[in-house]
Amino acid sequence: MLLLLDLDNTLVDRDRAFSRWAEQFVGQHRGDEADLQWLLEADAHGYTHRAALADSLGDRHGLATSRDDLVQTLLLDHVPFVRCYDGVLDHLQNLRSTGHTLVIVTNGTVEQQTRKVELTGLDALTDRVVISQAIGVKKPAPEIFAAATDGFPADGMTWMIGDHAEADIAGGRAAGLHTGWVGHGRQWTHPELPTVRAPTTLEVLELIEGGERPPTSPNPATRR
Repeated sequence: MLLLLDLDNTLVDRDRAFSRWAEQFVGQHRGDEADLQWLLEADAHGYTHRAALADSLGDRHGLATSRDDLVQTLLLDHVPFVRCYDGVLDHLQNLRSTGHTLVIVTNGTVEQQTRKVELTGLDALTDRVVISQAIGVKKPAPEIFAAATDGFPADGMTWMIGDHAEADIAGGRAAGLHTGWVGHGRQWTHPELPTVRAPTTLEVLELIEGGERPPTSPNPATRR
């Protein structure tokens, strides 16, 4: 199989890393719990444009820091806190040892996402890393999935696994891929179901490997 894997909140716990950094940042600027909760909500799991968040953050705390410097802070200062979810590294190693091809497909800047991949050791366990900034297009655009699969044999199943309903699942489906949704306890609320879905990345991978249902089944496999 060819497995395309989202990075943030799929392989690594990006939200926990950002939260740990945010606690330090708010404390250093004499903020309170309300300031912390505002920052976590305004971040929107990393999907709020960093320049817009930098402007709002600077205004809230009355910072003299330039927008560009705040953007860099938001992009990079949480990276040292990034860790893979428990068991992910071992599971990926097992997948590669049994002949599966693993490709990370992630939105973000090259510097930010490369640091995460190298810091966690994912670079040694994957066959390719495709970063949106490097190719000039973001998920869910079909071009990023084409870049991820280019040159790999097309004679087996190809999957897109991720936590984001639009970027990963809708994008993967539109590109003709089977899809695995990492729900993190959320309910699926969209009309078209992913091929498989489960609360954690490891469970999604287990469903795919176990082949509980044929990938073309009208009743996709689910683990709650």
